[in-house]
Amino acid sequence: MKKYNLTILSLIAGILIIPASCSKDFLDTKPTDQVDATSVFQSVKSVWGAVNGLHRSMYIQYNSIQAHGGMDGLLRHIDFLGTDLLFNTGGNTHNLNVYKWIDHRNERSGAVLYWTNLYRLIGNANQILTKIDGITNVDNIADFENQKKHIKGQALAYRAWAHFMLVQLYAERYVPGGQNSQLGVPYMEEVTLEGKARNTVEEVYTKINLDLIAAIDNLQGYARANKSHINKSVAQAIQAQVALVQGNWELASTAANAARQGFSFMSFAQHQEGYSKISNPEFMWASYVQEDQSMYFFSFYAYLSHNFNSGVIRTSPKSIVKDLYDKISPTDVRKSFWHPNAVATGLPAVPPGGVRYNYMNSKFKAVSTSDSRGDFPWIRVAEMYLIEAEALARQTGKEEQAKDVLYLLAKNRDTQYTRSENSGQALIDEILIQRRIELWGEGRNFTDLKRLNLPLVRPEASVEGAGGHIGSIAIKLYEPAGSKNWTWMIPGAEIETNPHMVQNPA
Repeated sequence: MKKYNLTILSLIAGILIIPASCSKDFLDTKPTDQVDATSVFQSVKSVWGAVNGLHRSMYIQYNSIQAHGGMDGLLRHIDFLGTDLLFNTGGNTHNLNVYKWIDHRNERSGAVLYWTNLYRLIGNANQILTKIDGITNVDNIADFENQKKHIKGQALAYRAWAHFMLVQLYAERYVPGGQNSQLGVPYMEEVTLEGKARNTVEEVYTKINLDLIAAIDNLQGYARANKSHINKSVAQAIQAQVALVQGNWELASTAANAARQGFSFMSFAQHQEGYSKISNPEFMWASYVQEDQSMYFFSFYAYLSHNFNSGVIRTSPKSIVKDLYDKISPTDVRKSFWHPNAVATGLPAVPPGGVRYNYMNSKFKAVSTSDSRGDFPWIRVAEMYLIEAEALARQTGKEEQAKDVLYLLAKNRDTQYTRSENSGQALIDEILIQRRIELWGEGRNFTDLKRLNLPLVRPEASVEGAGGHIGSIAIKLYEPAGSKNWTWMIPGAEIETNPHMVQNPA
C-alpha cells in the first residue's frame, strides 16, 4: 500500500481551506469551509479567498483535542513548557502533561500533532504558490500583477513562519556560528504526496530566509485590509525573529527597526483592555475573531483569560512566578497584570464559582464570561523593540543605541524608568528580563530558553499561591541546557507512513 506523508495529507484530492464566499468583500476575512482547489485558481479574486483561508487556519479547531484551538494553542504549549508561567493546581488536567514536560516527548500525544497542523498550513500555502503564476487576468483588474505579487508574498511568509516554528521545536537548536548539520525538518516547497526526508537545520534556515526575502519583495506597496493579513512589516518582523535565533545580530536589529516603523505604543488604558482587541495599535499581525467563528472552549482566552467561564479558568487560573513579578517596577503598568494578593483582595474578577490564586494573571481578557473570543496577537510591535535592543547590545560599539531603543519601550511602560546604565552581559540580561515580562503568556519562553542554550530552572514553592512551581504538580523543575528533552518528538504516524523520516532520540 502506498505510504503518504502526514505532512501533506491535507492536500489529498486537491482540497484547500478557503472561505466559502468569495464576493466583492474578498479582502475581508470570512467564515471558511473546504472546496475543490481546481475551482479556486480561476481568477485572482478567488485566490484572495484562498489567502483568507490561510489567515482563518491560524485560529480553527484542528481536531477533537481541546488544546488544538488554532496556532495560539501551540504558543500556549511553548509557555507552559517554560519557567515563568505556573499551574497552581493539578486538579484540572488540560495541558498538565505539557507543563510536566511529558507530552512533547511522547510521539503519540496530541501535543506533537502541531507538526501536522503546521504542515497543513504549509501545504495550502504551496497550493497557492504553485498556481498563482498561471492565473490570467480574467477580471480585467488594473493592478493585476501587483495583486498576484501580494498574494505570493503572503503565501511565502506563511511558509517561512510555519517552517520556522517547526524547526525550533522538532529539531535541536540552531547554534550561531556552527555548521548546524543536525537533522531539521523537511522543507516543503511543492505540492506532493511523497514523503520527504529531513533537511539539516542549516538548510531549513537558509530556505526560510530565502522565502522571507522573496515575501518582503513581493509585499512592496501592499496595503492590507486588516491585521490578519501579512504585509511587508509583518514579513520583516518574522525575518527579525529568525535572525535573532540565528545570532545574525545586524539583520535582527535592522529588520526589527524596519518592521516597527509606523506602529505606536498602546496607552495605559489599552493595557487594561485584555490584550484581545485587534484595534490595539501594538498588534502588528493578529487574528480578528468574528462572533460566528468562536472556538468556545478551544480558544486561547478559554485557557489564559481571567474571566471566561470555563472549567480551566474556574479551577486553574495561571500565575506568574514571584521571582519575575518581583523584578517589575511598582510604577510599571505591567505590574497590574498579576495579583500577588488575589485571595485576600478578591481581585481580579473571575467567572462564577471560580477560585483565585495569588499571582494569577489578568493580562488576557475574553469578551465576557460566556464568550471566549479574543483577537489574538501573533506579533506585537513591542517584540520588535526588544529584538532590536538585544541585537544591538550584542554588536560591538552599539550598546548606546541598544539603551536608546530599550528606553523607548520601557519608558512607555514605566514613567519612572531611567535610561539603563548597564553594559555588557548586564545590559543583555536587563533586556531579556524586559522580554520575559512583556511577552509573558504569548508563547516565547521555551523557545527563548532553547535559543539562548539556558537550562530550565523553575523556582519552587511548597504551597499553592506562593508564586512558585509546586514539585508534585510541575514534576519537571530543572532540565539542563542542550539535553534531548528540548526537542519535540515527531508524531508516530509520520514515522510509520513516511519511509524517509527519522525520529528524534527518545
